[in-house]
Amino acid sequence: MVTKRVAKQLTVALAVISVAWGVLSLTNPSRAADNEHNIVELLNSPIGQQIPMADERFRIDYAIDEITLAFFRTHDTAPVVVTLPDGTKWYASRHPKDQVEWHSGHDYDLINIKKPMPGPWQVSGRIRPESRVMVVSDVEFHPEAFPPLVFVGERLKLTGRLTQAGEPIEQRDFRNVIRLELFFQSTNKPQYDNFGQPPVRVGEFLDDGRLMDEVPRDGVFTGQFNLDMAAGEYVPRYHVKTPLYDRIFEAKPMLVQRQPVRPKITVSSVEGEAHVLAFVVDEEFVQKGDIVITGRVNYPNGEHQQIAISTAQGDELTLPIPSYTFGTFEIRTHLSGTDINGREFQAEMANLDFRSQRLREVGPSANDIAHALEVAEEQEHQQELVAVEKEREKMQKRILLVVGVNLAIVAVWMLFMLLRRNESRKKKRKNSNK
Repeated sequence: MVTKRVAKQLTVALAVISVAWGVLSLTNPSRAADNEHNIVELLNSPIGQQIPMADERFRIDYAIDEITLAFFRTHDTAPVVVTLPDGTKWYASRHPKDQVEWHSGHDYDLINIKKPMPGPWQVSGRIRPESRVMVVSDVEFHPEAFPPLVFVGERLKLTGRLTQAGEPIEQRDFRNVIRLELFFQSTNKPQYDNFGQPPVRVGEFLDDGRLMDEVPRDGVFTGQFNLDMAAGEYVPRYHVKTPLYDRIFEAKPMLVQRQPVRPKITVSSVEGEAHVLAFVVDEEFVQKGDIVITGRVNYPNGEHQQIAISTAQGDELTLPIPSYTFGTFEIRTHLSGTDINGREFQAEMANLDFRSQRLREVGPSANDIAHALEVAEEQEHQQELVAVEKEREKMQKRILLVVGVNLAIVAVWMLFMLLRRNESRKKKRKNSNK
């Protein structure tokens, strides 16, 4: 963790960079922007312990010997104003020179304070979220280092010691009031799965002799952490709270790798044929010959199938799942393995659910449907033609009937007229003979 010498070196480095950046900003804006990026990178590096800041307020406790305030502001805004616990105000142009070093630029203030006044402090200005409050004090947290390879879903046991002035802090002196939590802060790099993810609370360190802690109140804090988060790069942040002080200790960025063994299911499309559960191994990170997978398959009908695979005993990384029932299957598995560095680890594997359903009868194809429609249309057309022909024949018969009747009437009328004419002639002949 941070020492006074390291912190002073950091302060000097920040001051040198800030002065150089102030000169460059007047002569070369692009190089000034690069230097701002360098300052941000330096502030984001694991430099030790910090004080939490919320709503532009932070609290300095009695154990702090030296503090560095790094405030980044909106571009071309006025320097910040720092208000002390007693109400005194410090400005970039007015502050005690023997106690305070203050460097301001177009959009930053770097302030180093020796022997700061304990109590609540406040800063006023248009500051940005990357601002930090870094401290030098005798209180330090010494966590156990993370393994070189850690995986999503892994369960880790880590320990740490809390010291003041280099001496262990006895838990019993604080009557169980120390709270020590671990958070993972994403570095927000686009190439990782955790890009844009908010901070994740991983767990808590305890010294009570319970769970994974071996001896109560021996000054060794133990935490059991489940890495249930997205894969990617994180900065571990240890948050220590006591009745006397509040600290944040940062470690170096670390990678949480994706799970090296992942389940994969092949769902059978044939009734009665088993589904196949297989496990894909990333041999870049884990030893394939030393994998133990346990768990069970939950069937839709409430039955269960146990999973027990050990590659060291010659088991294959595949498992048949009978398909005598239909519905949703649930697969819950646990992994014990050895990474390529020889470290044994345990992890909860990603849950896998899949659905099996009865095959439906295959209907006609699109071509069959189109052909059937064509046949139906042709049949309908032929029926229409037959109907038209029948109607035409009926019309012809009606016309012939009408014509025949009319001809019969004309014939009768002509016959009647002929007979009448003949009768008239006969009468004329009789009259002439008389």
